[in-house]
Amino acid sequence: MSHLAKSQIKSSAEHKRNQFVSRLTLLVLAVTAVYILLDWLLGFHVTIFIYIIFIGSAISIYILNRIGKPQFAKVTGLLLFNINIFMVASSEPFATGMHLYLFAAGTVALTMYDFNEWPKSLFFACLSTVLYLLVYLDYFSVIPERNFSQDQSRLFFGINTFVNASICIYSFLMFSKLNYDAENNLRENEKLMREQNEQLIKTNSELDRFVYSVSHDLRAPLSSISGLIQLAEKTTDPKETDQYLNLMKGRILRLEQFTRDIIDFSRNARSESRVENVNLKTLVHDTFEALKFINGAEAITLQNQLSDSMDLQIDKTRLQIVLFNLISNAIYYRNSHQDPSFIKLNADMQGDRLTLKIEDNGIGIDTQHHTKVFNMFYRATENSKGSGLGLYIVKETIEKLGGSISLQSEPGKGTLFTLELPVQQNI
Repeated sequence: MSHLAKSQIKSSAEHKRNQFVSRLTLLVLAVTAVYILLDWLLGFHVTIFIYIIFIGSAISIYILNRIGKPQFAKVTGLLLFNINIFMVASSEPFATGMHLYLFAAGTVALTMYDFNEWPKSLFFACLSTVLYLLVYLDYFSVIPERNFSQDQSRLFFGINTFVNASICIYSFLMFSKLNYDAENNLRENEKLMREQNEQLIKTNSELDRFVYSVSHDLRAPLSSISGLIQLAEKTTDPKETDQYLNLMKGRILRLEQFTRDIIDFSRNARSESRVENVNLKTLVHDTFEALKFINGAEAITLQNQLSDSMDLQIDKTRLQIVLFNLISNAIYYRNSHQDPSFIKLNADMQGDRLTLKIEDNGIGIDTQHHTKVFNMFYRATENSKGSGLGLYIVKETIEKLGGSISLQSEPGKGTLFTLELPVQQNI
């Protein structure tokens, strides 16, 4: 587990313990008020400074806790609570049950501190135990003793038992809740770490392949261009020169496409999502127009069956990356024996889900490649004209958009890509 995760768990537990302290101080105030009322109704004459000590202690501890001094509040609170209870319990008959609060004080001490602070918990638990024994042995009384009738003792014993049981139960529940939350946080952080490790493994693997393939795909066209330049310099035949220039043009176009793929890959991985208004039909038309320079684009017919009114709220840049790669693939891998070659697009909107279908009648993809074509640098054919990044970028971009993509294809019969995307449709 990371240091940050541990810090967050500790901070959350400490916050709950601070709340526990504040609630206990409020409980002390409430119980003190009940005792003041009972003493007045039963005619007990109690020195007023006893009430002042309990009320003043509770208010002081509450304020200390609220102003950001919880450790001082805990130590002060436990010391004052033990001493105050001992003073009152030593002045009353054992039968009133006032001594039970010392047992509650020990329970509270064990809940207030985490395991790293066990010496403090142990000290206050021992302090409560020692004071309890002193009350039980009735060695001395700090304040003047008070006399209770049997019925009065039974009344106070019932009240003290109820309050102490409530404090102990609440302390136990708080202790259990802290353990439960800690275990949940550990499980969640363990799950997060597994996911991060899996992502890191994936990223490292992709980085290795990326560096290897990029170095190869950048060097190959440059080496080829360099060789063609040397050949062109040696020839005096204009036809050969034109041939070498056309070959160089092809290598440069391939290098340009590869550079575009790298830019799209980086843009998708790093850029923040920016939702804007998009007319889907217009975006498809503009993308196709931008690809008309590709060799063979003139042989492709675009069947744009999208509605003119399909205005969406979506990340335009990422959607354009997807369309650019899928449409350019359809052009690159058209079937020269098909006449005419086409790219067909249609879409359906159901609630906030867009289903976009992009179909072509190109050379198709063999079934054995269907699960691999979305991998980085995977080429389904030796005659591949691309970098092997295109469909990988498409899949990663669609996942960034929160959608999914599926593929249907047969060799010689074309390919159908189905995109499911979450969008908002403008009305």
